[in-house]
Amino acid sequence: MPFGKPGADNEPAVHLAWAEAEAYCKWAGGFLPGKQEWQLAAYTEKRPSPPKPFEHGRTYPYPTGENPDGANVSRDGDGWARHAPVGSTRAGVNGLFDAGGNVWEWLADANGEERLTAGGSWWYDSSKMKMDGMQYKPAKFYAVYVGFRCAYKN
Repeated sequence: MPFGKPGADNEPAVHLAWAEAEAYCKWAGGFLPGKQEWQLAAYTEKRPSPPKPFEHGRTYPYPTGENPDGANVSRDGDGWARHAPVGSTRAGVNGLFDAGGNVWEWLADANGEERLTAGGSWWYDSSKMKMDGMQYKPAKFYAVYVGFRCAYKN
C-alpha cells in the first residue's frame, strides 16, 4: 500500500500521535489504559479457567506467556515483515492478541511532554515486550510501529 493509506480493515491503527489515539478512544466510548491497567491485563492471568499453558493468578514475563513465541517482533521467521493483521499472532495472557510485539501501544501515563508506550513492536526485539521494556516517547511522535488499544469499563 502507498505510504499514509490504510491497507486493509484488519490492520492495526498506526502512525498516530498520542492525542489522536486518546481522541479516538474517547469517541469510541473508551479510554487509553494506564500503566497498571495495561500490566494487569497483559501479564497477569485473570481468567478463572484459562486454557493451557496459562494458569490463573500467575504473572508472566511476556504478554505471550513464558516466552515471546508467537509474537510479531524483529526476527526472521515470524511470518510478517512489518505489523501483522489484528489477531494474527498467538493469543496470550487473558486471551489478548497482539499485546506483545506487533505495534507499541500508547498508554495514558505522562512524564511531561512524553507518554508511555507498552508491548514493543515488530521493529524491536522481544525484550521490549516485558514490563521493564515500556518506553516514554514524545506525545507528538508517530511512527508505523506505534498504535494503541482502547480500554472499556465493565
